[in-house]
Amino acid sequence: MDRFRASVTAACCGLVLLAAIASGQSSQPGVFSADQAKHGQRIVGEKCGACHGNDLDGGQEAPALKGDPFWSEWDQQTARSLYSRIISTMPPDSPGTLDEKDVIDIVAFIVHENGVPQSSKAVLSASELNNIKLQRPK
Repeated sequence: MDRFRASVTAACCGLVLLAAIASGQSSQPGVFSADQAKHGQRIVGEKCGACHGNDLDGGQEAPALKGDPFWSEWDQQTARSLYSRIISTMPPDSPGTLDEKDVIDIVAFIVHENGVPQSSKAVLSASELNNIKLQRPK
């Protein structure tokens, strides 16, 4: 009887996995909280939108930060790499003036706009970004 239950359980789990794949659900774990992404969106509007666009579509002065332009550079990179680029080079007229929390939240907004699932847990320090690998959702 235990073998039967184990077989049925395995079959059900397989069907759930197939259904998730067929519906396009990502198996990628969520990163950053919704509150972080919302705060990041506000910071982008205040400090980045003039060049990158409030919706991250880019402009004459700066590249798009979503879709193929974003993923062609950042797929398989760590979130820390993106954070490091932003904190050390942005804004162009005063690089390095953004604070750590704001940049973490900007990263949260950018990756969420690029289809990476959210989490209920906030990222609290830049060092945590070393363990987050950016992966284009399938």
